[in-house]
Amino acid sequence: MMSFSEDFARWLDGSLPSELPREISAFSFNLFEQSKEGSKFGIELVGAGEFDENDPDWACAEVWEPSQSRNFDIPESFCSDGWEDCLSKTAQIIRTILDSDNRLAATLKSVEGVALGFVDGDLHIIHTNR
Repeated sequence: MMSFSEDFARWLDGSLPSELPREISAFSFNLFEQSKEGSKFGIELVGAGEFDENDPDWACAEVWEPSQSRNFDIPESFCSDGWEDCLSKTAQIIRTILDSDNRLAATLKSVEGVALGFVDGDLHIIHTNR
């Protein structure tokens, strides 16, 4: 059985195109609460047409979403201690991917910024090329 980190990387690999549309300036991983059996939280990936560390609404300028499923369920066992735990553990997975030497890291690093946050919450910049 695969770990959530491996499942997440597989989902991300299927989500990110080999050639990014030029209008994507940044990626936002958006966490959200849900009430599905076995999953209290989910995550979605969107591409934004702008990136501004001083304007938290930059991620609302959505210009791209994955052609496969935009959302991915996070197992309850991964985030059993609540939303802060979910945010922290998911950020660590994304940082690990960014620190690797593979296509996923290269694709994510090719834009101006990568952020993670809860929908209607604060965005946390995980990577920036500025």
